[in-house]
Amino acid sequence: MAVEQEMAEIYPPEAEDLSEFLPETDCGNCGFASCIEFAESVLEKETGPNKCPDLGDRFIDILATIVDLNKDPIPYNLMMEQIPCEIIEINSPDKDSPVLITCNFEETVRIMKEILESTSTEAFLLPTHTHGYSVDNAVHEKMFKAMEIWKAIRDNAVEARVETPTMIIPGLAEKERNSIRQLTRWEVLVGPVSGFLLPLFILNNK
Repeated sequence: MAVEQEMAEIYPPEAEDLSEFLPETDCGNCGFASCIEFAESVLEKETGPNKCPDLGDRFIDILATIVDLNKDPIPYNLMMEQIPCEIIEINSPDKDSPVLITCNFEETVRIMKEILESTSTEAFLLPTHTHGYSVDNAVHEKMFKAMEIWKAIRDNAVEARVETPTMIIPGLAEKERNSIRQLTRWEVLVGPVSGFLLPLFILNNK
């Protein structure tokens, strides 16, 4: 009898999370009673993001790209594959581009690169040593550590690359924010739980 392959979640965006980036006026101009209903319809590819008259062209382009990205879970047999903790420049970032902290699980980094590259988001992506755990597992196993983030920043001379010492950590690692801020002395922003929404988060925080 064939054994069913176990799959790991990659946290595709939820309608409620996406709605936080929308005007949230529930004006009805998009044809839906609420922004959450509109967000759900967009994620289900039943309507286009351009139906909201309050969204800018850049936002619409990013959201349309996000909707089309592959969001299939990944096999558990890929877990724990590590990559070096070396900074990755996405789309030729400059000193004003954000520093994005992630784990050093190979598949997470691959997915994040795809999201950022496909949405033309300029950023510094910094994998930190989590023993190959994905972000959710690293947080659960207490492997998403402020000390490892500080080491990655130091070893990659990140501070010399940016104008202001500000980083964005994954939403799944929110509870580590204070310890990271205290050790690194950087400003720490907490990004969305779904990495797919990170380009919209970056756009809204410019």
